[in-house]
Amino acid sequence: MYNKQYEDIIRSNPIFYSLEKEIVVELAAHLEEKHFDPQEIIVKEGDMGDSFYLILSGHVAVLKHDNKGDEYTMAELGPGDGFGEMALFFDQPRSATIKTFDEVTALELKRAIFKQLIEKYPQMHFQISRLIESRVSLFDSGDQISRDKFKAKSTLKIDLPLLDLLSKFNLAAGGSPQVRNARETAILSNEMSKMLCPMVSDQITCAAYLYEIGKLSLSETLVNKARKHMPLTEEEEEKIKHIYSIALDILTPFKVLKENIEFIRYLNRDKYQDMPLEAQIIKVAIDFQEMINPEYQGMPKKEALKKLKTKSGTLYNPKVLISLEKVLDKFVKIGVENQLNFLKAMNIALDYKDHYTLSHSTHTKEMALKIAEKLMLSRKEVDLLRLSSELHDIGKIYIKDEILNAPRKLTEVEFDIMKQHPVWSAAFFTEMPGMEEISDIIRHHHEKYDGTGYPDQLKEDQTPLLSRIMMIADVFSSLTTERVYRLDNKGKKFAYDSKKAMEIMEKMQPGHFDPELFKIFKEIIIEENRDKEVASEN
Repeated sequence: MYNKQYEDIIRSNPIFYSLEKEIVVELAAHLEEKHFDPQEIIVKEGDMGDSFYLILSGHVAVLKHDNKGDEYTMAELGPGDGFGEMALFFDQPRSATIKTFDEVTALELKRAIFKQLIEKYPQMHFQISRLIESRVSLFDSGDQISRDKFKAKSTLKIDLPLLDLLSKFNLAAGGSPQVRNARETAILSNEMSKMLCPMVSDQITCAAYLYEIGKLSLSETLVNKARKHMPLTEEEEEKIKHIYSIALDILTPFKVLKENIEFIRYLNRDKYQDMPLEAQIIKVAIDFQEMINPEYQGMPKKEALKKLKTKSGTLYNPKVLISLEKVLDKFVKIGVENQLNFLKAMNIALDYKDHYTLSHSTHTKEMALKIAEKLMLSRKEVDLLRLSSELHDIGKIYIKDEILNAPRKLTEVEFDIMKQHPVWSAAFFTEMPGMEEISDIIRHHHEKYDGTGYPDQLKEDQTPLLSRIMMIADVFSSLTTERVYRLDNKGKKFAYDSKKAMEIMEKMQPGHFDPELFKIFKEIIIEENRDKEVASEN
């Protein structure tokens, strides 16, 4: 059964992001929501299967078993991850068992449906193939010792109070920048290890917190030189190489902890093949984090990834580098998604302050998308317009109620305050990765075509196209919905019908709207009014 929510999930998922709307809608219509209890087996290794699953909520473990019956945990998957993609292509036994950790909700796609879809939309084949190619695993890394690391977890448990106490060594060795770097490295390496070898994630997390404490043996000058990756003398390089062994010596009183992160002594090796599996994972996380940390080398992420890749196959395990990229993509998606959800929640909260804003934003979005459809805008432009329209007035949450809901014409000072809302709305997006365009669109949705708008008095095509579209939709929505300052003879709020609204907007031209866009919008409204008249006659 079709569910609009499924369409939104598919649209936002990296696996299916580039699919056209027509494909997304049809795919959504064939997905079935499934619910699983904690510790339930969804897929069993060796059984025949014909379904692909996309996780909506909850977490699962990917398990394998050898001929002795020993169980290995290959990976942990969570929201947004998919599994079972091979079953869509081949009628063969499942290669792994999928077992839930907690309550899981997933969308199921059957092979028969998938075959119908790829016959109609060959692009679907490519998308699922990409997922298969992106799979990474260190399970078959060669020796039995490495394979054993995928078995039952060790006795090491992360003792947060102890780690917090030991982090004081970081503070002493390199100050607050080193403390922050350790925390960020721990988060990154933990996510990578869950993808590559979850059974050692606790060890790797602890190691990430503690690998730098050996810098206590270095002078402050050398710590700062190493942090900024400045040229070092041979003697200084030799001192840096020993910080990992010194860190382990410092941890001698903590026998279990020291034994579990013993692998950090190998972080100074020149080839990943000479490092234990745990060290291969954390080495990539450490070097990347130190490259991008503004208080260390401060490289852009793309530049840092490019630099790491120059040593793929030598210093770094290529599979670990792939996992880094996947985790970074996930971080961006989750980070942005969480922030967007916060903004949407704020929009709902704002509705309790100003009952007009939420319905107005929804109506503005609907009208803006109608113009976008006529213009045949790209998928990306439509998505940008949709989100910008939904959240374009969120900055009004900072405006006092007596101004926001004033049942009268605002004073000049009050209107100057009101005119700041596009700036405040745009500011929410400036720090969100990849949201610069949305910030720009929202900031300029009150710019007039003749340059007399606000906040920057942009003129004609100086204003982004999507802002010019939103300007038209925004004004139309304002006219056709009830406003506190628009009262009839009895003192009641009222709204204009679409015909009257268009008459008012006509009088605002020329100068207010982009003439070509306004012409298209007029045609949309005329067509809608005609359809309403026909429907009423029938």
